[in-house]
Amino acid sequence: MLQLQKFESKEDIDRLISWVDSERLNIIWASDSFRFPLDTIQLNKYLGNAEKNNILIFKVAYIDDNSVTIVGHAELDVFGTDIKISRLLIDKNQRGKGYGEQMVKLLIKYIQENLEYKSIFLTVFTFNKPAITLYEKLGFKTVEIALDFMRYENEIWDRQKMILR
Repeated sequence: MLQLQKFESKEDIDRLISWVDSERLNIIWASDSFRFPLDTIQLNKYLGNAEKNNILIFKVAYIDDNSVTIVGHAELDVFGTDIKISRLLIDKNQRGKGYGEQMVKLLIKYIQENLEYKSIFLTVFTFNKPAITLYEKLGFKTVEIALDFMRYENEIWDRQKMILR
């Protein structure tokens, strides 16, 4: 079973730093919000500003009878009644186990049960086809594509906005 837990400890920060192990992954995960390499200074600032910026930051734990394993990271950005699911990341050693789908479902449930909302949305780079397929499976629809949103090395990345309908 997956569970959302508050992201707050030095251990949480160190774990996230170890997961974001390349500049490319850093950009896919956080766009231009953090510079690579990720470090404790940036993440402590991120945590310190979360409440005033209406950001809920979670670690995602897999819990069974005998253990707790942190498998992911997620964030909810609250813009009044518009809620953005963002900064989704599954530990590379835990991928392929269905945790991404479970995590997004858990975030949607959290929003529905705990926040006043009119819309739930997210953004994803258009080359991330597995993520897009998952979001569509869960009911998200593309409403906008921002062309030439980000450049990385010699690549041009487009970003699409998806809303849960």
